[in-house]
Amino acid sequence: MKFEFLAQLIGGEGPIHSFMVGLALILMVIAASILFMELSGYTISRRGLVKHGVRWNAQAISIAAVCAAIYIALVPISIAWVPGVGGFTPARALPAIVGSLFGLPGALGITFSMPIGDAISGKLTLGSVAGFLAQVYVTWIPYKMVRDPSMRSLKSIVSYYLWGIIVAPLIIAIMVPGWLDFVHVVPPAVAWGAVTPAFIMSYTIAPAVISPILLFVLYPLAKQWGLYFRDKYVTPLPASSGTGD
Repeated sequence: MKFEFLAQLIGGEGPIHSFMVGLALILMVIAASILFMELSGYTISRRGLVKHGVRWNAQAISIAAVCAAIYIALVPISIAWVPGVGGFTPARALPAIVGSLFGLPGALGITFSMPIGDAISGKLTLGSVAGFLAQVYVTWIPYKMVRDPSMRSLKSIVSYYLWGIIVAPLIIAIMVPGWLDFVHVVPPAVAWGAVTPAFIMSYTIAPAVISPILLFVLYPLAKQWGLYFRDKYVTPLPASSGTGD
């Protein structure tokens, strides 16, 4: 499946093509910086750069490992639209779900599952670099921006869909094709005309269908079992400012 207008608009010679490739590389640098920041013990909040408070005890490590294992196991289940890229993949719903429920442990588990899964399957390539950093966005953005993943109110649903199913997929639909174009893994017309729409559909359709159901079930369980990260790690702001991270 290839969208010719995207292939011609972005994949052709001209300033738009150069801009999009440059933007993709900038997004990769930002993703790497976010990953370094979080691994160093800090996160961005409404108060600026603060310690995220995650204690890497047995529970946090277990959450990361279980999320990674489930994601790796489910990724091969897919109806492919573009060979090697994927199509309707139920596993694509997991990054935003675990990011919004389990915070950093879940986000890192999914993020590092990408290169681990590629290495296990023998598919580790130059494209895996962008795939790895793409997971930063689809987990980190919901982790930071979705403040109520209960799916029990219109505000909760709109917030989750905005950040987890619209914003994050659009970012990776620029970053991954731009990287594949930059390193000449695929021709520009294929990168922007086929890979871009494939990633958008892969990271929006399955999550849009599956996420509300899973979150409706998992959120109360995470709260009940003391696994919801905002109950564990987020330091409340002063009473006049409300609660946030």
